[in-house]
Amino acid sequence: MSDHVLVVGGGMTMPGLLRSLGTDVRTSVVCQLAIVPKLREQHLHQRILGLRAEASDQEWLAIASAVHRLDPFTKIASFAERDQDRAAVIAEELGLPMHTKQTIHWVHHKPSMRERLSALGMDDTPHAIVQSVAELREFARIHGFPCIAKPAVGAGSIGIRQIETEADLATAFDAADVTGEWTSGGVLVERLHIGVQVSVEAFSDEGTHEIVCVTQKYSDPFTHVEVGHVLPAEVSADQLTAISTYVRSVLSALEIGFGPTHTELVLTENGPRIIETHTRLAGDCIPQLVQDALAVNLTEYTVRQVLGERNLLDGLRAELAHAATRPPRYEAIWFASSEMDCTLESISGLEAARLREGVREVELYRAAGARLETLRASNSRFGHARAYADDPRVAVLRAREALDATEIRVLLPPLRSTSPI
Repeated sequence: MSDHVLVVGGGMTMPGLLRSLGTDVRTSVVCQLAIVPKLREQHLHQRILGLRAEASDQEWLAIASAVHRLDPFTKIASFAERDQDRAAVIAEELGLPMHTKQTIHWVHHKPSMRERLSALGMDDTPHAIVQSVAELREFARIHGFPCIAKPAVGAGSIGIRQIETEADLATAFDAADVTGEWTSGGVLVERLHIGVQVSVEAFSDEGTHEIVCVTQKYSDPFTHVEVGHVLPAEVSADQLTAISTYVRSVLSALEIGFGPTHTELVLTENGPRIIETHTRLAGDCIPQLVQDALAVNLTEYTVRQVLGERNLLDGLRAELAHAATRPPRYEAIWFASSEMDCTLESISGLEAARLREGVREVELYRAAGARLETLRASNSRFGHARAYADDPRVAVLRAREALDATEIRVLLPPLRSTSPI
C-alpha cells in the first residue's frame, strides 16, 4: 500500500527523506506562503498549498480536508515548531497520529508548561505574565533578582533578556514585548535558575522516552542566545541519572508520546530545572553533532517513525550501547557573531580554516554587502565552525580557533557629529 504524507510546514530535507526511506511514498505540503520559496525539490511533491500566516485554523483545516477527500492522506508530519498547532488540529479532524492540541499548547506556551508541571509537583519556578514595567518591577520585588523576561511564545532566542538590577527592567520589558513571526503571548518573567545549561536530546515511541545525549550549552549572558555547544556533556553519573529521570517525567507530564524532543535545562544546586522543551529535533546542527559523536541518526529515526516503523527504540538502544564501547569522541560547534552593527565587506581564510586539525566544517551565512548586527537573536549569528577531539574543551577550542582563523572585514556606519556647525 502506498503512503500519502501531509507535511505541515517545511522540514528542509525531511520530506525528501520520507520519499527516499519509504516505499511508494508521496508527499503534499501545506505551509505558510513565506515558506513556499524555501521548499526543496518542489517538483517532487504532489501539491504545495500556501496560506497566509494569519489564516485561521479553520482555513488550514478546510484546505487540508478538501485535498484529503480527493487524495486521502495516510500520515501527517510536522518537523518544526512553526504551525505544529495547525498540524494537531488537522490530524485530530482526519484521524491521523500526531501530538494532541493540548500537548502542543503546553510545549509552545511557556506559562502553560510551567502551570502543568507545577500542578504535578514538578516545577516551582516563580513566573508571571506582566503587562507593564511596573508589574515586572513588582515581580522582582517579590521574587528578587536575577530574573529573566521573554515572550510567552517564542523561538530563536528572540526577545530574551536577563535582568540583574532595576535599571534593566524597562529595556528587558521592551525586548520581550514583541509580537512577530516567531513571538506572541505577552511578556513572561521567571526567576533565573543558576547553573550549567544543558539540552537533552531524546526520542520517544509509544510513550517510552530514550535519552540519547546531553549537550552542554554556551550562551550570551545578557540575551541568552546560544553561541556554542559541545556533546556529550561532561556530567557525573549521578547528574546523568537525575537528568534522565527528570526529563522522562517532564515528557510524560506533557503527554509527549512519540518523536524527537529537545529539552533545555539548568543544572542547579537543587537538581535539574526546565527552561523549555520542543517536540522536534534540535537546531544548531545538534543532530549532526550527535551523529558524528554517537553514530545515531536522529533525523532518520524521526522519518522512519512517521512512516509507521515499529520498535525503533530497540535499534536506537543498540546503537547507543555500541557507542558506549568506543573511546569518547566530543563534537563541538561555535557560532560567529558581530560586536557591532556593520556591513560585511569581505571574507578570506575560509579554506585554510577548514584544513585545521579536527575541523569538520566552517560555514558563513552572509556574503559581502550583507548587514551584520549585534547578538540579539539566533539569526544574528552569521556563521559557524564544527570540530571534534577526544576532550570536550579541545573540541570547543578547535571550533573557536577555526572561526578566528578567518579574516572578516567590515564597514562601520559613518560617525554622526552632534556638535553644532
